[in-house]
Amino acid sequence: MQKLAALKRKNAELEALEIEHRRMEGTLRNQTHDLTERIKEINCLYGMSKLVEKTQVSLEDIYHGVVNLISSSWQYPEITCARLTVNGNTFSTKNFKESPWKQSVEIIVYNRETGTLDVCYLEEKPLSYEGPFLKEERSLINAIGERLGRTTERKQSEKALNESEKQLKKQNVQLQEKNIALREVMNQLITEKKNLEDRVLANVDQLVLPLLKKLKSRGSRLDSAYINLLEDNLAQLTSPFGSEISRKMPKLTPRENEICNMIRSGLSSKEVARLLNISYRSVETYRNYIRKKLGIINTKINLTSYLASI
Repeated sequence: MQKLAALKRKNAELEALEIEHRRMEGTLRNQTHDLTERIKEINCLYGMSKLVEKTQVSLEDIYHGVVNLISSSWQYPEITCARLTVNGNTFSTKNFKESPWKQSVEIIVYNRETGTLDVCYLEEKPLSYEGPFLKEERSLINAIGERLGRTTERKQSEKALNESEKQLKKQNVQLQEKNIALREVMNQLITEKKNLEDRVLANVDQLVLPLLKKLKSRGSRLDSAYINLLEDNLAQLTSPFGSEISRKMPKLTPRENEICNMIRSGLSSKEVARLLNISYRSVETYRNYIRKKLGIINTKINLTSYLASI
């Protein structure tokens, strides 16, 4: 009886060990399954990262590549299909077909929905976290959708930047061409200005001054003074005196400018008064106004010399 009781206890222990062994086998099998699924998810995200990191790859190629990565990353790859719709364009696996067993995620680009990623099973499978889909597969499709949105933003920004750089280069070339054309126009204007100055000087020397000499030999003393003044002004035709005196003292009146020109030509106050038909005192008053506006009043600077130096 004692031996029989010992055998029963031994048998019970063996049965308990077998039950524990089966439980551990089940646990190990589940852990192996979960680990396999996690490896598939990691491979999917890693493959997506490698695809996105390629500098020359287009957004369309990325969309195609991501859709093709999805099938092998879900629990039942042989019946998994996927479709990505972005900005009206569709990218899908060859076996894609709408089915009741589907999970989706929105593609958000710059805080705006621009598309949808759908993953479907073509056959019915046992229920899990979300229909037949695992909880981890919901996390995976959300991660893929978020990554697609960020990748789309980055690629669009890169495209816009490249287009801006091309446009800037084009504008730079156009600006250089315009600068060249402007320099040519400026050179042409300088040449034409020089030719015009030469023609004016030649006409003054050859035509006007000889006539003035003839008039001076025949006119009265008053006429001769006017002719001398006119002759002096013609001789100084290209002088910048008029523009310089106007730039330095823009507040001079036309009469003061006229008197400045006469004084610069060497005429005395009496000669200026006679030519302008005003009194000597008026000319002296004008001279004081001019000296004050030129900033040389109460100084020993000679007005005629000062005007001649401008």
